[in-house]
Amino acid sequence: MSAVANNVFDVVVSGGGLVGASVALGLADRGLNIALIEPTEHHHQPLPSHDERTLVLNAASLNVLDNLDLLPDDLIRVPVRHIHINRQHGFGHLHLNALEHADLIGEDTDPTRPYFGQVVVARALGQCMLDRLANHPGIQIFCPQALVGFKDGPTHVDVSLDDGTTLSTRVLVGADGTQSLIRQQLGLPVDHHDYSQRAMVFNVAAQKPMPETAFERFTAHGPLALLPQAQGRYGVVWIDETQAIDEALEWSDETLMGALSERFGPRLGGFSKPSPRASYPLIKQHSPQVVSGRVVLVGNAANAVHPVSAQGFNLGLRDVAGLIDALCPALEEDVAQALLAYQRARADDQRATIRYTDTLARAFAHPMGWVRLMGGLGLAAHAASPALTRRLVRAAMGFREPVASLAKKHPNPTRNQQSTQGQPHDRV
Repeated sequence: MSAVANNVFDVVVSGGGLVGASVALGLADRGLNIALIEPTEHHHQPLPSHDERTLVLNAASLNVLDNLDLLPDDLIRVPVRHIHINRQHGFGHLHLNALEHADLIGEDTDPTRPYFGQVVVARALGQCMLDRLANHPGIQIFCPQALVGFKDGPTHVDVSLDDGTTLSTRVLVGADGTQSLIRQQLGLPVDHHDYSQRAMVFNVAAQKPMPETAFERFTAHGPLALLPQAQGRYGVVWIDETQAIDEALEWSDETLMGALSERFGPRLGGFSKPSPRASYPLIKQHSPQVVSGRVVLVGNAANAVHPVSAQGFNLGLRDVAGLIDALCPALEEDVAQALLAYQRARADDQRATIRYTDTLARAFAHPMGWVRLMGGLGLAAHAASPALTRRLVRAAMGFREPVASLAKKHPNPTRNQQSTQGQPHDRV
């Protein structure tokens, strides 16, 4: 473990969002001295990734977070045991029941009641991370400060901050989001596609909630997801063209609830008590090269995906787990080669996840009817074929090989893995 004197660190992480914080905590837990750079001051406003988005954490992600001590008992987590996928005004329906796929899902605290994943609110998970960061002796936080430049050398990286501070590190991790300054300064290639869509996120109360059940409904304008929260509420992810979302943000609550009922259908009865709305643009972004010398990109700085099927944060956590596996044994040896090995190990999973989400996003919102028809046929094929359904479930669990050690369940009899669904859930 290297000394922190004179701002010399083992690893500097730029970006204190959900992925950046996870990297910092995972490396610090292994005895490394970490600097975490974050431009947004914590007590003034939530970090950009610590908002009201509803996150679906798959089995691998739950293992990663649990192994990082980021799933405390008071974090409200609602299990997803059923998933309904269908098309508006078209055929094609798929119902997934976790009990029928228990052998693929892996260990569970109650083997008779397995789940595909758990739902959390990004803000609540982000607060858990902030609490751990603030109390970790191996992490020094530079906030509110921003990286403005760096110089990669043969033995270390010099990092410059906007207040004139200079840090020295063996490895620089770029977790600085889709507009990554680190990626831009490296000049790394990026495959970028703008879907010309936005996602509007909020949560609502359902008149007839179906506990532990998630819904994904494909419409001609974009997917609509309803994700179960506590006390009969649902997190809504409403995707449409940018102009349509801009208009919807100005609707009255009454108009919004009526439009949601029309788009979703009668299955959950009516909707009420909507939370404030937020929105964000949707892009696909893939960096085929995420490593340059002693610098590596993770999370949205490397790959950003369409939110259909809720794969983005889960992909980022698999990056975190893979990077920790590759980096920790090699920090005293050939760091550059270890980072290249990480890039090779993660490439297949990154490409497959991007391809999967991009195909779904384009197929079900395509202007040509025959393309949308093919999407419906795909759903019907999965519903009719147990083999196809099992392959879909296996990939969604996040266990595509190679599986990093943090993504595997580690015995910990002192930690309660049960969902805290019954605890009070404040409307946000």
